[in-house]
Amino acid sequence: MDEHMNQNSQIQRDFGERKGIRRLTLKMRLSLLLFATAIPLTGMILMIIVMIRDYSASYNGIMENLKTANEYNITFKEEMEYSMYRVMIGLIDASKFDSGDIVEGETQYATVVKNPLSLIHSARYAFGRAIKRKPGSDGDIKIRGILSCLDSLEKAVSRMIGNSSKPGTYEENASIWENDIQGLCSMIQDYITQYTYYEMMNMEQLQKELEIHTRQMIGWFMALLGFVLLGGSVLSATITRSVTNPIHDLQRTAQRLGCGEFEARAGLCSLEEINDLARAFNKMSDEITDLMEKTRQEQKNLREAELKLHQEQINPHFLYNTLDSIVWMAEGGNNRQVVEMTTDLSDFFRTVLSGGKDFITIGEEETHIRSYLKIQKIRYEDILDYQISIEPALRERIVLKMILQPIVENALYHGIKNKRGGGRIVIRGYEDGEGVAFEIQDNGIGMDGRALRALQNKLVGMGGGVEAPKKGGFGLKNVAQRIRMYYGSGSEITAESERGVGTCIRVFLAGEPDADRKKS
Repeated sequence: MDEHMNQNSQIQRDFGERKGIRRLTLKMRLSLLLFATAIPLTGMILMIIVMIRDYSASYNGIMENLKTANEYNITFKEEMEYSMYRVMIGLIDASKFDSGDIVEGETQYATVVKNPLSLIHSARYAFGRAIKRKPGSDGDIKIRGILSCLDSLEKAVSRMIGNSSKPGTYEENASIWENDIQGLCSMIQDYITQYTYYEMMNMEQLQKELEIHTRQMIGWFMALLGFVLLGGSVLSATITRSVTNPIHDLQRTAQRLGCGEFEARAGLCSLEEINDLARAFNKMSDEITDLMEKTRQEQKNLREAELKLHQEQINPHFLYNTLDSIVWMAEGGNNRQVVEMTTDLSDFFRTVLSGGKDFITIGEEETHIRSYLKIQKIRYEDILDYQISIEPALRERIVLKMILQPIVENALYHGIKNKRGGGRIVIRGYEDGEGVAFEIQDNGIGMDGRALRALQNKLVGMGGGVEAPKKGGFGLKNVAQRIRMYYGSGSEITAESERGVGTCIRVFLAGEPDADRKKS
């Protein structure tokens, strides 16, 4: 492995000594491609947007001016002449204009006589302030003519309204009506018509300018697009090759490694992201040998654990004691109990051997611990009681064999047997989320805090290799080790205990066991 690491370091040093190669990240290269393509196109689009915005603003301004002018072109002359005619012939009291417009009649056909001074003030505001115009233009000249006429019209209207309250002024008012009011209203209408004409000419000129600018922009845009496409294609091809070639090299190196050439190492290139992959690949290659050795050692430990398990389960002391009990019951004439105990002993060792299989159903595991407890119940009738409660739906599920009996044996020999007056062992099995849980609970002597912490450390794998069998039962550490090897880190054995109260061991099996180990 050290030789491989030295080889990898030499590759990196050789690459660092190359001249003329600048390491650029993929992000930098893509940013360069974006700068070369997107920014010119974005600039052109922004220019088009600005042009359209300016045209739209000019068009909207002309349309607003035309709308205002047309409103007064249609109604101003008619409403002004009608109001002043009614004043001239004395049909209305002009003093009522002080309150606004005058309504003639009280039905739905009543006529509204507009206040002439209000009409003039409204027109003066519209043409003097509301309409936007360029100083010195033809439209500006016509607007100034309208404003001048409005000033003269205001004087004439004021003089006629003042005369209307005096007797004998009809002739003077008729002269004002004919010579001033009608003439000025006609002049204002002519000025509005001419202003409208010039505004229409401005709109036509604006349209021509837009067409010219549009053609120019299209030409510039096509030229820029061609340049961007050409430059972007060349740059894109260069970036693509700088990415794909190192990836192909890395792929070929991975294929060599997959074919068993564990000395294969990936070279470095000018792309930092690929270099990161190459370094990670080389590190992975360096670790493969260690991983294979670790796997071989793990398999060795597993076989040692299973061998010790079988040795412990075929415990001569347990067998001798059971056979002695059978002989004792046979001499006493307890034939039924002899048959039951012999059958239980047969079932017990049938599960222990199980044709060399490492996995059995939960139902078979339940039969195994039930046979064990029935045998021990006969021997320790006065101090042992037990209960097995496993959900029926779980009985056909496959689990690693002999994961419960060692725990039950521990509960008997280290919990119940040492308690004065005996005790009870309860075994429960149930579904828990994505896995299966078992609980082996006893009301034996329990453990103090120090002993419990020592046990918990063993269950999580803190300690040496395979634990040797202990007198009176197989170590829980061995069971925990087998579960971790077959089920992974998601499975566990946990312990809770209190001195003088009892102990509860919980086994959680997450999902299915490792498929490769299951076949072994």
